[in-house]
Order: sequence, then C-alpha cells, then structure tokens
Amino acid sequence: MLVISLPSDPGLGRGLANLLGFRYSEVVYKVFPDGESYLRFPEISGEDGVLLVLTSYPDQNRSLLELFLSVELLSSKGLSKVYAVMLYLAYGRQDKEFLSWEVVSGRAVLKIMRCVGLKKLLVVDIHSEKLLEEFSDLIVNVLPVKTFGQYIKNNVGEPYILVAPDVGASKRVRLIAEFLGKDYVTIKKVRDRVTGEVTHQLPEDLDVTGVNAVIIDDIISTGGTIASIAKYLASKGARKIYVLASHGLFVGDALNKLRLSGVNKVVVLNTVGHRLTSDLVEYLDVSGELAESIKGSLL
Repeated sequence: MLVISLPSDPGLGRGLANLLGFRYSEVVYKVFPDGESYLRFPEISGEDGVLLVLTSYPDQNRSLLELFLSVELLSSKGLSKVYAVMLYLAYGRQDKEFLSWEVVSGRAVLKIMRCVGLKKLLVVDIHSEKLLEEFSDLIVNVLPVKTFGQYIKNNVGEPYILVAPDVGASKRVRLIAEFLGKDYVTIKKVRDRVTGEVTHQLPEDLDVTGVNAVIIDDIISTGGTIASIAKYLASKGARKIYVLASHGLFVGDALNKLRLSGVNKVVVLNTVGHRLTSDLVEYLDVSGELAESIKGSLL
C-alpha cells in the first residue's frame, strides 16, 4: 500500500508509513491566486491500495474539498482500494436536524466521500455515534484507549477518578477505565428551566476530596463545558484536574478559560493542523494506535 499525505496532514503520514512498512509520498500542491487548490499525484501503478492522510482543522472546507478531489482522481484512474485517515472529522457534530430544514452537514460530507469513491474512512474519535451507525460500512472509528490509558498510568498519581463530562462521552471513558482496571463516573448536566443556567452534579455518594480528577472527552473547542466541570470538581475538593481530549481546537480564549477554571494539565492528540506552545498543554502521538487499526481493518 502507498501512504500519501494530503496538504492538511499535520505530519503523521510518513510515520504511519514507517510503522506499517508501506511506501510514502506527498502530492504536489499549490493555491492559485484566486484561492483554488491545485494537486498533482505521483504516478501510481500496481499498488494494492492508497491511504490518504489528512485532517480537517483548521480550514475545514479546503481540507474536505481537497480530499474529494483526490479520491475522485484516484477512483477515475481505476484504483479500487482508496482509503483515508481523517485525523479530525469536521462537521461531525451536525448529525441531525436540530431545527427544521437545517443542513445535516456531517451526513452530507460522508455521502460525498462515498460518492467520489472512498472505500474506507478511518476517523480518530468521531463525535457522533449516529453518523457511525449510519455509515458503518464506510467508517472505522479509532478510539485512543491505549494512548490515553498509558498516559494516565504513567502520569496521574493515585488516587484518581475518571470522569465522563456527559452521557455521550461515557463509551470512550468506559473503555479507558477497563484498560486501567478503574471505575469511572458520568457527570449529570442539569439546566434550570427558568434561567437556562447549566450546573453539574456528581453521584451523591461520591467524595472527590483529595482525589485527582481526569476528565476525558473528544473535542475541546471553546472550552466552556470542560471549564465549567473543572470548576465544579475543584469546588468539591478535587486535588488536581487533568483534561484529556482527542482533538484540541482551542477556539478563541479556550486555553485561558481552562487555566482559570483550575485545570492543571490539558492533554490532546496530534490530530489537527496547529499546536499551542503552553506549559498547560501536552500533545500525544496517536500514530501507534492508528497503525494497529489500519492493520486490523484494511490489511
């Protein structure tokens, strides 16, 4: 198989190829003065398959369009095994009509991928279980269980508790808890019907005084939800607060919100195309877990 980095690849393509023993290449890329993308691939012959590596943050729209253009070309050249590793899937949170006649962006993006000829899409920690079910023939969801589990084992002191910030995050937290042989707790979100204010609740019989809290989620965007939960855990006496998230978008003043909320460390994967330089943030390489998933699902 040939691994090819698309322009938005944040630097994982070559390492993945080395881990898997595959050949590696990049595309010739430029942007025309009017803003249109130009891509040219190396000549490909006799390959079992092509694996494209990219992300879709920042500059979601360009990254996705470049994937569509690339897959269409490869399919039109007769390649039957065209796969992609999408380190972060943009539009994945818009998985239904929250308001009538609202565009379901996540569904549309995946339908286009399928239409142009993509056979398999490996996604790191997809946000939507609904999209995962609807496109089960297309998507392979890679959860960073070992990557996060090993970090916790090596860096978080006992006693600690794993925290799912909501019901939607419970699956990934449960799998990491099983890897570590630990229990976990799911935060209950309560919204005041009159004021609209959101508060958080732990189970009544749970005491986190002097305990390290590890909040695990898929995306840090504006940081508001995680910051609110961190403040709540700090008010309950948690000793240190760690946040582990697969995708660190850090929109606006997200990092400052997290720091002010009492978070001691933020750990994210190398899945997006920008990195923050901060004593608060640490990046983990998800390549090893991706390589294992590629071996299990594509080979």
